[in-house]
Amino acid sequence: MEEKVSVIVPVYNVEQYLARCLDTVLAQTYENLEVICVNDGSTDNSLNILEHYARFDSRIKIVNKENGGLGSARNAGIKEAEGKYILFLDSDDYIASFAVEHLVKNAEKNNADMVICHYIWKNYNSDDIMVAVIREFKDYYRDKPFSCENMGSLSYKLIPVMAWTKLYRTDFIKENNLYFYEDMIYEDVPYWADVYVKAKRITYLPEPLFFYTIRSDSIMGMKGEKVFDIIKAYERVEESLKRAGYWDKFKTSVQALMMADFFHKFHLLKPELREEFFNRLKALKKDINYKIFEDNSYTPTERACAKRFELLNSVDYVTFCNTPFEVKYNDRT
Repeated sequence: MEEKVSVIVPVYNVEQYLARCLDTVLAQTYENLEVICVNDGSTDNSLNILEHYARFDSRIKIVNKENGGLGSARNAGIKEAEGKYILFLDSDDYIASFAVEHLVKNAEKNNADMVICHYIWKNYNSDDIMVAVIREFKDYYRDKPFSCENMGSLSYKLIPVMAWTKLYRTDFIKENNLYFYEDMIYEDVPYWADVYVKAKRITYLPEPLFFYTIRSDSIMGMKGEKVFDIIKAYERVEESLKRAGYWDKFKTSVQALMMADFFHKFHLLKPELREEFFNRLKALKKDINYKIFEDNSYTPTERACAKRFELLNSVDYVTFCNTPFEVKYNDRT
């Protein structure tokens, strides 16, 4: 008999995308599902869509709650989950018809706490797609369980942090109290740190099973003050890895991710907020050995971001220009 899988779908004002998401879940070749749709205080037609689907498929369970953000919605779903496995799926994304079947098959064969897979970037307004793969893993880890203990220091930055690129064993999540932070966006960033250091058996399935939708009104395109949460996110990553005793091992990998992420968010920000973001970055006073990032084991983007971050932290103030990708650095001395 198939083990039950709990598919957790946070829902907040996604009436344009929700039907597509649910259609791909309900059409899975793996049928023993409970689809936990957490309506996070939607004010559009999302709840009506959920109720319509629930009338025709008993596997859908609707959880209504006040708006609390993505982390809060996922946590509500975890508490309701009764399946052996948990799969997170954002309501504007969708999955291949055989995704659950292939992930569960891998997990069962390897007694895995977690299975990681590839995904596809899809622009909602065009036919452009990009397959995101962990090239360094190749096919080697398909049936060779690993953990952070026996992986190299660069492994931390190779594996995508997103919660939805993975299948998790439910008792692994609940017994280790692996819940999302609810006071921030970018909650996936510290969540991955918590999960990676706890999992004893991780496997890798080199198949693109998730379709990630790029849209202008998503969290990833946010330009306001909530972007500052990225600073909080990496502070919590450091705290988590230090508690687990892995900070020294993964420090440079985390810093590579952090610097690239900070510059990405910096350029997203509204121009009037960039000075405050700069000041907050300066206040962090990170202990970074920039020479390390000259090594070819880091990507050209990571090496370039390290040089820019070093420059950013060596000056007293900056002149913020009108164009989003131009910043002049100034040294009072």
